[in-house]
Amino acid sequence: VVRGGTRLGFEFKRTSAPTITPSMRTALADLQLHRLDVIHGGRETFPLAGRIRAVPLERVWRDVSPLR
Repeated sequence: VVRGGTRLGFEFKRTSAPTITPSMRTALADLQLHRLDVIHGGRETFPLAGRIRAVPLERVWRDVSPLR
């Protein structure tokens, strides 16, 4: 998703404890993403790496800024 000059990436995982995959790092680099949010089935938002964080589906509306 491109918002203004910022590129945001989203990946969905069925797990409740996602981990970083090579494809996430590739997406960050190839798509020149500012941030990648991994939407998962757990309950907590937590960082996975510098520009990658895990966000539970139930908290997306609170933890991800609105796309305007």
